[in-house]
Amino acid sequence: MKKNNMPLNLRERINSRISLLCSVIVLVLLVLVMHQMDYTLIHKPQKEAAEAAALKEQQDKIKAETPVISTASVIAVGDNLYHSKLYESGENDSGIWNYDHIYTHVLDQIQAADVAMIDQETVFAPSHDAVSTYPSFATPQEVGDAIIKAGFDVVESATNHADDYGYDYLKSTLDFWSTNYPDIPVLGIHATQEDADTVKVKEVNGIKIAFLDYTYGTNNSGAGEGYEYMIDIFDKDKITTMIQKAKEISDCIIFVAHWGTEDETMPNEYEKQWAAFLMQQGVDVIIGGHPHVLQPYGQLSDDQGHNTTIFYSLGNFVSTQQELPELLEGMASFTIQKSTLNGKSTIQILSPEVKPMVMHYNHDNGEYGPYMLDDYTEELASSHSVRNVIGDEFTLDNLKAKFKEIMSMNVKPSTNTNLLNVKFDWEGNMIDKTTGNVVEDTESIHSWEYQADTSDGTEDSSDDSGY
Repeated sequence: MKKNNMPLNLRERINSRISLLCSVIVLVLLVLVMHQMDYTLIHKPQKEAAEAAALKEQQDKIKAETPVISTASVIAVGDNLYHSKLYESGENDSGIWNYDHIYTHVLDQIQAADVAMIDQETVFAPSHDAVSTYPSFATPQEVGDAIIKAGFDVVESATNHADDYGYDYLKSTLDFWSTNYPDIPVLGIHATQEDADTVKVKEVNGIKIAFLDYTYGTNNSGAGEGYEYMIDIFDKDKITTMIQKAKEISDCIIFVAHWGTEDETMPNEYEKQWAAFLMQQGVDVIIGGHPHVLQPYGQLSDDQGHNTTIFYSLGNFVSTQQELPELLEGMASFTIQKSTLNGKSTIQILSPEVKPMVMHYNHDNGEYGPYMLDDYTEELASSHSVRNVIGDEFTLDNLKAKFKEIMSMNVKPSTNTNLLNVKFDWEGNMIDKTTGNVVEDTESIHSWEYQADTSDGTEDSSDDSGY
């Protein structure tokens, strides 16, 4: 058999080529592996780092262009003014009185707010034996317990009744608050000069809210010589100073004003002049009271960029007064929005409104307390004890109509300043602080001049009609 003998040199050449090919393949594979390792260990992390840096830069840019928003919801109600029947509704033989029931029907609204404000119209009596009613009020301390339990966390106290019993009852009222509720801001009355010179600030959701509270005057001569600091009374220089202090330590200023003409639904000239002044000083919100009836609300602004939300009067909150407008009430509601961008903050007052309420009382079955008007019924209205005084004028439809009427009033802002330097004597006359002369208000437009008078002229001198 013939052998196929391959020359040695040919076999060597083939083996050499195979070896070369294998080497090339190995080299290619090695290059591919090295390339993949280079990408995985070096280029990929670099790419990912670059992408992450670009993403962070984009996010930082968006963040820098997007303000941080925080909000605080606020509600405020009018005068917490107890008369004798209301006192009796909380009494019992045990000697422990309780007034929680008064606020039952509005608890949801009070407790849903971040800040809930109430005007505690009167001082507290040091004991049950010292309780009194119109014309000089001294309210059971249990009323203070009830309003805190209901959810109110800011108490306004600068009113014309703050000195009904002079220094002693004013001091006992302050002691009640400091002993039992030291964390509750009590506005408008002070135990010391230092406290009177200090702006009350409450921080809510990162928003620092400053509160100021002043009354046009008081029914008597104050707390006495040497104690003038105990009640905050309108004074242009003092208020200017306090607003400046408030600006330095807060984001938003709420000013509570006890002012106006009783039973008058149109703001008077004194209110309008002070409102314009407070706007110019930088107050964000003004909450008014004292007339015991509702007045309109709205916005004040000027060409200097000042903007202020104003509620001229919220009327009563708790009382047993005896006219339909005195029982028609308002709950102010608004949201404070703080926007912070690049370290600079701005404040806006959003969605301001007055929600109508009605004070219900039935002396026969002992029912007392305010309702939101949306929750009130004609059946309740027909059982209201005020019908014994004003008859069938008190109806749900008439309450709604009166609310619409008052809220539709056009309040013309004042540009005058002549009433910013007046004080009030015990008869309610305005006295120029410089000259001592009586100052006449010749500018006010009364509601009966603005529209038809709907009252029936009924007058009543009983305790329940007094304020």
